[in-house]
Amino acid sequence: MQSARWRRWALELALGLVLPIGVARIDPLVARLPSLGLLRGPAAWVLAGLAALLALGRVLDDRRPRWASALARTPAWLLLASSGMLYACVGLRYAAGLQPSGDEPHYLVMAQSLWRDHDLDLRDEYESEEWAEFVPGPLRPHWGSPRADGRPFPAHSPGLPLLLAPAYAALGREGCVLLMALMAGAAALVCRHLALQLTGDAAASLAAWLAAAGPPLFFYSFHLYTEVPSALAAGGSLALLLGTKGVVGAALASSCAAALPWLHVKMIPAAAALALVALVRLRARALAAFLAVAFVAAFSFGLYYASVFGLASPLAPYGGVPADARTFSWRSLPGLFLDRSFGLLPIAPAFLLALAGLPGLLRRREAWPHALVGLAVLAPLLSWRMWWGGQCPAARFLVPMVPFLAVALALRLARPPAGLARWWRGLFLTGAVLSAVAVAEPAARVLLNRGNRPTRLWSALSDGVPIGDYLPTLTHASERDARLALVWIAALLLLLALDRLAQVRPSVDRLFSSFAAAVLAGLLLGAVIDLAVGPPAAPTPLSAPEPTGDPPDLPAITP
Repeated sequence: MQSARWRRWALELALGLVLPIGVARIDPLVARLPSLGLLRGPAAWVLAGLAALLALGRVLDDRRPRWASALARTPAWLLLASSGMLYACVGLRYAAGLQPSGDEPHYLVMAQSLWRDHDLDLRDEYESEEWAEFVPGPLRPHWGSPRADGRPFPAHSPGLPLLLAPAYAALGREGCVLLMALMAGAAALVCRHLALQLTGDAAASLAAWLAAAGPPLFFYSFHLYTEVPSALAAGGSLALLLGTKGVVGAALASSCAAALPWLHVKMIPAAAALALVALVRLRARALAAFLAVAFVAAFSFGLYYASVFGLASPLAPYGGVPADARTFSWRSLPGLFLDRSFGLLPIAPAFLLALAGLPGLLRRREAWPHALVGLAVLAPLLSWRMWWGGQCPAARFLVPMVPFLAVALALRLARPPAGLARWWRGLFLTGAVLSAVAVAEPAARVLLNRGNRPTRLWSALSDGVPIGDYLPTLTHASERDARLALVWIAALLLLLALDRLAQVRPSVDRLFSSFAAAVLAGLLLGAVIDLAVGPPAAPTPLSAPEPTGDPPDLPAITP
């Protein structure tokens, strides 16, 4: 019996690894269907590494049948320690090799000013070039609307700089990276807790933790943006609201929800959604504690903006509704999930299972708080002009949604294994391997994406046939990219429909039963793109200017 399983696995390797890599070397075939050449060069090594990891998993299944169930019982402190150490080690190496970019240096300047001057008047920091402690070149200020007295004021919210200030005072930028690593580890642990609360399934909850601990949370565990603390605050508040009836827990939940508007204005709907959950879930003294903390926090929030701008509104720094939040684009929702540079699924395909689990999340009566808060996080992004987040790693604005996507993923895996659930290990390991490639050499800036430029990750994995040309770029979509996006959306919907059928029809489930089936499905999609979408557009030179408002690429740190 065991030998039969291994013969089948050998056949899978032949069909899913040897055959595709071999076909990629046949030039006449690649000339007719260029997608067949995607597995040349580094991409072939990625596929081989993925196959090796899956084979290792099968060996463990044979020799230690209960290893996965034993892993599911891993204590919370060990998960926190392991993820935190991983994030810290990668983050410190990354910080040593590359200067902060995008909005990061501006948050650091604000943290400097809060610690040293106890204010957010940054004029002296810029005049004395204090930013030179972490940015070797000139730094252009990000001013918002002026204060009531006419002085310039930073455009960014003060919540993250307030968190970073003590860490920066202690250890500089490296201290901030360590703090972000700790918060990211805690956010991943909250994802496991939320999944366990809803499903009661230890194995599915561990899978939720594994998915959450990977990209994109992994990428932002050492980048200084508001998304990781937002994920921790939103997920932590919901976990407390669903798991406690006491006064202390309610007060902590309210404090977490109250922190969200201080981190970014786009998180205000999530804070409001958490307040609604509290009104429905809490009773008596617990509800009174939540409302008391919320009232004090809201009063302080309004007082802060009134004292600075003369107007008690979080929109005061923007002079009203931000221009970036006034335009709805059809590109935002598919782009958040499918864009080659900024989408979630290309770098974290495990969350495909979260999309498969969304119907179950919406059907379960007890899951309405997760759906409500997740929707509140997502809704402001749909009208945000720069939904991709500027110069940054992929899926920046979806990081606060990771706790809720992880719960949907756990719900899908808590059912009997069928359909996409059979691909769980491969999907997770694909994201892990891509993450390893992305962070292997910080100076190469593989993680940093900008607008519609070629994505460095896909360029690094390509040899001849560019992988990025088979993924849509929706930041500034061309006609070809629009057609490409439609093909991917159709393929995604078909895959989700087949997953639903696989749970009730064994004949459909067999389509998901092998590693080779997944690889061949990818090759089939590539062929459809070749035939239906047509040849890719001419590549955009890396030096070409873009109308995105993003800052220029920053150089690597040299010793």
